Amino acid sequence: MNSFQRKIVVTWLGIICMLIFSMVIVGGVTRLTHSGLSIVEWKPLMGIIPPTNEEAWNKTFDLYKQYPEYKITNRHMELSDFKFIFYWEYFHRLLGRLIGVVYLIPFLFFYFSKYFNNKLAFKLFAGFLLGGLQGLVGWFMVKSGLANDPSVSHYRLALHLSIAFGIAAYLFWNILDILSENKKSNAIHKRFKQSLLLTAGICLQIIYGAFTAGKKAGFGYNTFPKMDDAWIPEAVFSIQPSWLNFLETNAAIQFTHRMIAWSLIIGIPVFLWKIRNELNKLQKFSMNLLFAALCIQFTLGVVTILFIGSYEVVLPAIHQSGAFILFSTAIFFNHRLYKNQN
Repeated sequence: MNSFQRKIVVTWLGIICMLIFSMVIVGGVTRLTHSGLSIVEWKPLMGIIPPTNEEAWNKTFDLYKQYPEYKITNRHMELSDFKFIFYWEYFHRLLGRLIGVVYLIPFLFFYFSKYFNNKLAFKLFAGFLLGGLQGLVGWFMVKSGLANDPSVSHYRLALHLSIAFGIAAYLFWNILDILSENKKSNAIHKRFKQSLLLTAGICLQIIYGAFTAGKKAGFGYNTFPKMDDAWIPEAVFSIQPSWLNFLETNAAIQFTHRMIAWSLIIGIPVFLWKIRNELNKLQKFSMNLLFAALCIQFTLGVVTILFIGSYEVVLPAIHQSGAFILFSTAIFFNHRLYKNQN
C-alpha cells in the first residue's frame, strides 16, 4: 500500500468509526426517549422506506398498539406522539444501514483495486461481518421488549452496546496498524499486559453502564459520593442469593457502577504515574490522552448522577459518548505499547 492508498483507506475507516460513534449517540437517545420499541418488525431491506401517507402511518401505529409498550405504558399516545418515537428508532436503524453501505462499497473497490493485501482484506471483511452480527443482536434486543414486559433486557442491551464498542475498537486498531506499518517496532512493551487489565476494567464499567441504563438504575440514588446517606445502602443486598443483586437489582447495579468508577479513577492514574518514565514520547502522549479522558468521564458520571432528574436525556447521552472516547483512548494507549515504536 503506497502513501496515497494508505491515506484513502485510513480516511475511509476513520469515517466508519465516526459513524459508529454517531450510532452509539443516536442509540442512546433512542433508548432515553423510549423510542426503541416503536418499530415492531425487522425488515433490513424494506424497512428503509418509512410510512409515506396517513393510511400507512395508521397501519404502522395499529401494529405498535398490539404490543405491551402501548398497552401498558402508552395508551394515551396519539399518532403525532408515535411519529416522534418512530423516527428516532427509524433513524437509528437507517444509520446502521448507511454504515453497511459506506463500509461495503468502498471495501469492494479497494479490494479489487489492490489497495490492500489478502491479510488486511480478511481483517476488514471480518469487520463487515461483525456489523451484520450487530444488526441481528439489535433485533434480538428489541424482541425482548415485545413480549410481556415493555422494556428490553439489560443483558441484551449490554451485549448490543459492547459489540458496537468492540467493532469500533477493532477498526481503530486496524487504522493504527496501517498508519504504523512502515515504522520499526521494538519488542512489545513489558507493561502491555497490565494495560490490557486496566482496559478490561473499562470494559466492565461500560457493561455496568449498560446495565444501569437498561434497568434505569441511575434514577435511584442521586447523591454523591454517598448513595443517599449510606456508602452501601441496605437495598444492595435485597434479594437472595446475594450475588444475584449485582446483576438484577438497581441499587446493587448502581453501587457496582460507582465502585468500578472509583477503582478506575484511582487505579489508572497510579499505574500511569508508576510507568511514566518507562514510556517514549508517543506513549506518553497516548497516556496523557487516556488520563484526560478518564478525568472527564468521571466528572460526567458525577454530574449525571446529581442532575439526571432535570436532564434525563442530555446528560446520559453525553456520558455514554464520554465512555466511547475513554475506551478509544485506552485502545490507542494499548496499541502504542503493543507496537512500541519511537
